[in-house]
Order: sequence, then structure tokens, then C-alpha cells
Amino acid sequence: MKMSFSKMNSSSISSHTETNGIGLTDDLLIEILTKLPLKCIYRYKCVSRSWRRLIADRYVAARLPLILSGVFYRSGPGDLKLEPRYGCNSNGSFHEIDFSYLPFYHNSSIIDCSNGLLLFYRSIPFAFYVCNPTTKTWAALPKPRCKSQLSILAFDAYKSPYYKVVCFSGWQAQGGQLEVFSSETGQWVEHSLNWGVDTNNLSASMHYFDGVLYVLALPGHVACIDLEKMCCSVIELPEDMKNDASLENSGGFLHCAINDTNELRIWVLKGMKWALKNRVSVLGILNWNGDCKEMSSTTFLHHGQFNFLAFHPKEDLVFLWVMGKLMSYDLCKKRFGFVCELGTEKEKVQVNQICLFPYSDNVSNCLA
Repeated sequence: MKMSFSKMNSSSISSHTETNGIGLTDDLLIEILTKLPLKCIYRYKCVSRSWRRLIADRYVAARLPLILSGVFYRSGPGDLKLEPRYGCNSNGSFHEIDFSYLPFYHNSSIIDCSNGLLLFYRSIPFAFYVCNPTTKTWAALPKPRCKSQLSILAFDAYKSPYYKVVCFSGWQAQGGQLEVFSSETGQWVEHSLNWGVDTNNLSASMHYFDGVLYVLALPGHVACIDLEKMCCSVIELPEDMKNDASLENSGGFLHCAINDTNELRIWVLKGMKWALKNRVSVLGILNWNGDCKEMSSTTFLHHGQFNFLAFHPKEDLVFLWVMGKLMSYDLCKKRFGFVCELGTEKEKVQVNQICLFPYSDNVSNCLA
């Protein structure tokens, strides 16, 4: 009898004690594997079929460390052209990834990232590419029929090995045209949708979660585009956005971070109701950092020295950009933590987007 990976659990794993080939119970082997770097885990999948089965199981994958990656801009003396870069956190430091193995890298740009995959765009000649920097594999997409005005990559490693690319190609008063590419079918499909809000109010702040693309709409709404059913709905935000807001998922729920000059407010959507989860004082961050006590919170925010970056997908943890440092903040313990620092003193680094994504066979195999 075959057993689906998705239905396996800790008890079913421990029953395979005689198949891993080293005389250890699978439970003990799992404890060892979850302490190792992800590069080692990828290699150990090649040891045997039983090891590959063990590592691919969702119970094991859920216990493996998350991969922190990000898109950022780096500029230094003489560097006048800002280009998006990509890096990963490895052994406590953030390392820029070398993409010289990509034949299109020098005449294309990174325009989006989603759970471990990158979307590249080349204008001349017009082309899209999706790259998996974990496995150094990539795929060229067929050309869409219309020229894209905004393009989004949608991938959820927990849900499926397939990704989608959404291209907004035309606008109407409260709707527009878009083309959606699915790696499952290898085809673009055109759609015409009504967002439910004025198109002029849509922002470029978007987040893909559980099959839905969430788009922030000024001053206080979220347009929800269901990419499976190709229909739209609208959610009202708990408060109007004054400066900046971000949508992400954490712990299986949609979260919203609203950032003004005084504090960062964290909201969580449960059912159809928002609940205030936490408040983080910008002045408290200033005092914690120590390097900028004389700077006001307004100046601090407006000079790009403080930005909300991401929610941890599992824990009550958020990631912040503070004076060139990537920091974490524990919402329960109310503690700040230093993650890493990018660049040298002579370089000016601005983080644009970071994401934490889980180790998954869907990440390693989606472009295999």
C-alpha cells in the first residue's frame, strides 16, 4: 500500500526504522538532520530512496530551518546605477548570490521574488525568466500576448510545485485585464476582472497567500484576487494607511503592518475581523539601536532608515530594516535581535524585499 507524503506523520515515519541503512531510528535521524545546514540536507537526499522519502516528508520539512533571502540595492562610490541584487542568509551572514551562470543575467533585472523563486525581466527583446537560486535552475517563459505594465510572481512551496506569473496589461475604472502564466500548463491565459475598488487607488504592495493575490488599495482596503477561481473580493483595512503598510501571512493568517512616524501596528485577520496584535514604538527602536538617538522618529522614517520588511511565516516574529541593519523583533517577548548587517561603511545598502521560505521538495523540484 502506498502512502502519500502529505498524510505521513511522526508515528508513520518512526515505523521505518529498518530502511535508513545506518541502524538509527528515523526519529533519531530526523533530530540529526534538522540540526544540519540546508546544503547538507540537499546532498543527503541522494544517499538512498529511504533518506529521500524521509527528507521529503512534510513533517520533517516543517521542522527544518527557514531560508532567509532578500532583494536589495547596493551603491558605493562611483556606482551611479542602482540594480536589484539578491542574497541569502548563510551561517549568520548575508551573502550576495552570484548569477553569472544565467545567460540572461547581464541584460535583465530582478522584478519580484516569491518563496524562494525569482522573476527576471528583460526589455529588449521582451522576455520573462523564473530562476530557482537554491538549485541554480531557471526557465524561460513563453511571451504573453500583451505588454505587461506590472508583473508578479506567485509561488507557495507548501501548496504546490507549480508557480504563476501575473501580468497586469490593461486598466479600467474599477478593473482591468491581466494574463496569468501557469507552470503547470505552460500557457498564458487572459482574464478581465473587476477589482471592486478604483484602479487609481491600487498600490504596488502585493502579497500572494493560499491561492489569493492581496493588493493594498488606498486609503484603507485590500483587493483580493483569487488566482484559482479568477474572481475578486474586497476587505476593509482596520485603519487607513497614512504612510506605509505591508501585507503578509504568518501562522496561517493574513497580517497587516501599518507604519507611521510614531509606531508600527501589527494587525491579524481572523475570519473577516481584524484584531490588533501588537504595537512597536519607533522611538523604542531608536533607543535600542543607540546609533541614532538624536534623530527624530519622523526624520528616521523619511530617510529610509526604518522599514518594516517581513513577518516570520511561523513564529510571532517580524523583521525590520534599521540604520543599515537587518533586525528581528519578537512580538511576544518584546525583544529586538540583530540578524545581520549588509555592506561596508562606504556602501549604502537599501533592502527592498525579504522573504523567509521553508525548505521543501517543491522548492528544490519546481524547475527541475
